[in-house]
Amino acid sequence: MLSAILHEPLLAWTLRSFLAALFLTAALSKLSAIDEFHGVVRNFRLLPDALARPVAMALPVVELAIAVGLLIQPLARAASLSAAALLAVFGMAIVANVLRGRTQIDCGCFRNGMKQRIGWSTVARNIVLTALALGAAALVAQVRPASAGEVATGLVAGLTLTLLYMGAELLGGLVAMNNRASSMKGR
Repeated sequence: MLSAILHEPLLAWTLRSFLAALFLTAALSKLSAIDEFHGVVRNFRLLPDALARPVAMALPVVELAIAVGLLIQPLARAASLSAAALLAVFGMAIVANVLRGRTQIDCGCFRNGMKQRIGWSTVARNIVLTALALGAAALVAQVRPASAGEVATGLVAGLTLTLLYMGAELLGGLVAMNNRASSMKGR
């Protein structure tokens, strides 16, 4: 049973398109607010100030390249592994700041105007996303060729997962914002 699932292109295309949409959304949102994202990179305090701007400029481009690579069959495995590596680096940057007690800073994941504070839940999210990217890399190497219908269904399923993920992120941000506002009123 597991062997049949691992050879199923629908699952691979669902994971790949989910990750591609996630990386595309993150890249475009950062590019649309690049100065704000530069501030986020600086605020992590892991790089010398001289490197913060070049890294802030390069990260969205790398994310765009990963998003495109995930959707091109010959590049999909390398793009999946690159996605996993980048997500792991993001996770380690978050861990470094959480361990320093700097949980009030914005994760910088999406520039949607809503600050997303970091914490252990952000670390857990990155671990899950890293595992999904590694899973996609493993599946790419094992799946049988996909039919056009399987590719289309996988793309739709991946985009649906992305919408659910983004909705959950926004809902979480609204709840956190409401909690902060309530605690400010109580002071």
